[in-house]
Formats: sequence, C-alpha cells, structure tokens
Amino acid sequence: MSKKVAVLCAGLDNVLRGFEIHTRTLFNSLIEEKDASVEYHLYKRVGDENRLETSLNTPSRTSSIATFLGKYRATRFYWEHLFFALKFIFHCRTRSKKYHSIVVIEPMVANTLMKLRKLLPGNPKITFTHGVSIDPPAYIGFGDVIHEVSIENYNKMQAYLTKHNIQKDVRLIPHFLQTDIQSQLTKEQARSKYGIHTPKLILSVGDVNRNNKRMDYLVNEVARLSNDWGLVICGGVKTDDSRKIIDEATEKLGSRFKHLYVPHHEIIDVYRMADVFVLCSLQEGFGMVNIEAMRAGLPIILHNNDLFRWILKDDEWCVDMTKEGNLTEFLQTKIADEETLLNKGIENTKLFHEHYLWEGVKKEYLDFI
Repeated sequence: MSKKVAVLCAGLDNVLRGFEIHTRTLFNSLIEEKDASVEYHLYKRVGDENRLETSLNTPSRTSSIATFLGKYRATRFYWEHLFFALKFIFHCRTRSKKYHSIVVIEPMVANTLMKLRKLLPGNPKITFTHGVSIDPPAYIGFGDVIHEVSIENYNKMQAYLTKHNIQKDVRLIPHFLQTDIQSQLTKEQARSKYGIHTPKLILSVGDVNRNNKRMDYLVNEVARLSNDWGLVICGGVKTDDSRKIIDEATEKLGSRFKHLYVPHHEIIDVYRMADVFVLCSLQEGFGMVNIEAMRAGLPIILHNNDLFRWILKDDEWCVDMTKEGNLTEFLQTKIADEETLLNKGIENTKLFHEHYLWEGVKKEYLDFI
C-alpha cells in the first residue's frame, strides 16, 4: 500500500510570492520522482484541477466576508487561511481522504490543522515549512516537524528547545529551484530586448517598497555611481508610495533607470542582462530571488546578516546596508573589473548546483516528507 502525502498552499495559482513558488516547485519535483510507493496530492484555493490537484474554492483575502471579518478579528489573510484549512478538513472527512503526511507552508493553515487534527482521518503527520519572521513560541506547535529554511530561525528554534528542554523534530533545508533553466538570449540580446544601454547594470527583483525590499536605498546608492552604471528594478508597483519610488528613481537616474514587471517565465531573460544582482532587504524569510540570480550566474550583494551569509557562503559579498554609501563604496572598490564579476558569477553557479537545485537537496526533503 502506497503512502499518501498532501501538499497544501491556499495562495497557489493565485498569488506569486516565495510561499507559492516554493510549494509549486516542491510539488512538481516530488511527482517527477515517479516513486510508486508514494502518492502526492496538491490542494490550493483556486486554479485548474486534475487528478493530482484539487481546488477547494474557499473565500479569498479580498472577498467581502474576509474583509468584513478582518475588521473585527485578525486580518483578511487569517480568514482566507482559516476557511481554506476548514474546507480541507471537511473535504478529507466527507471523501474519506486519509493522508500519512501533510506538508503546509502557511502558518495559519498549519496551526488550524494541528489544533483540529483529531478531525482528520488517520491522524496524519504535519510538517510546517517556516519561512516568515515569527519567533519559536509562536509556531512551535504548528507541526510535528518544523522545516526551517533560514539559519537564523533554525538557531532561534534550537536555542528555545534547549532552554525549555523540549524535544522537537526540526530540519534546516533551504528553498530550492527545480531545474537549471537558462535564458536562450545572449546578454546583448537581453539588453536590447529591454532597452538597456549602460555599460554596467545592477538588477534588483522584488516588490517596489521602502520597508522590506528598500528599493529607495538602492536608488540612492546607484545615484552616487558614475554614469556607466544603470539600474533595473523588476517588481510590482502596488501602492502610491511604490509609484513615488519609481518617480524618484527616474528623476535621479534618468535614462540609467528602468522599471520592469514581467511574467515569471521571462525573469530568466531579465537576470541574463545584468552584471550584478543586489537585494537591499535587511531581513527576509529566505529570498527566492537570490538563488534565481545564482542560477543565472550573477554575482550577488546582500545585507550583512546571518541568513544572507549562510545563503551566499561568503561574508565578503555581504555589506552593511543600514548605512548610506556602503553599497556604493563596495561597488566602486570590490567589483571594479569584469574579471572579478565573472569569477564570482562562476562561483555562484557552482554554489547553486550544490545547495539550491532539487538534485542537491531532494534526499533531505524526501526524508521528512
């Protein structure tokens, strides 16, 4: 008799964040293993269905009921995930779906399933993939197995378990990409496609904002560089302040700046045209864009913290981005020549294959799933 595993993500096929990208990548990788001893099934809130994927069709975070309830308790996201978790339980009970293991990445979904696990047929093991900034007391009960994707969260959890003498199955395994897909364009063709004319190009990918991605900091740092340097920001503009950042970048950099927002399948062409990738976030749950840039063979500059040093395996390319001018100075001194950029890009490609490609991490994932 084969083992049955359910993979859950309410936002899948509807929202494009690290949560959803990871879940889709994981599920696709699992089913392509073609292991006859395990049956995998994916549950999402909406989207196309087939024999391996089911949409539960529960209210979204933008629905009138979630908006209404969010005024009185928690948030709209809370209600979207609660409705999704409850519908999954109802689905399993009414259709006699018995799973050995359930893999969940959204905290509220995991918490609800753990609290109501007695209602699930077969008493399944629940694995919670933790990729947000919450401390151990808040999520230690969200799964039988806690899958950490960040060294910072893993160390916090281990310290908490030791202090309180608690036994818990905690795994540290990074996010990954399924394939080593590459752009079919040359760098020159990619630059021509998007209208890039500067000799050197910095790329950042992510939502345009000040609080998390800190795109305003990046704009100000690039403005200090010579006119040889251009900047491309590829990401969504969701607020008036986001549009203000784009306007500020255009004012300060002129033709050296370009804002893009492309379908995800085109992102490999965007990475292809860059010389260096920069993410100015001071903290991330993980940062899928970092390993996407690695896959493209780009040098990567990140803020100097434990997570980013762990991802890059290199302290030298981590910069204290809390201080103005630090990124500019690094760009002017560390990567003054093309050979340095080329060698670092080659190192990052090797690092990607060893640590962030499915083939490099699948044994660890299959072990806990």
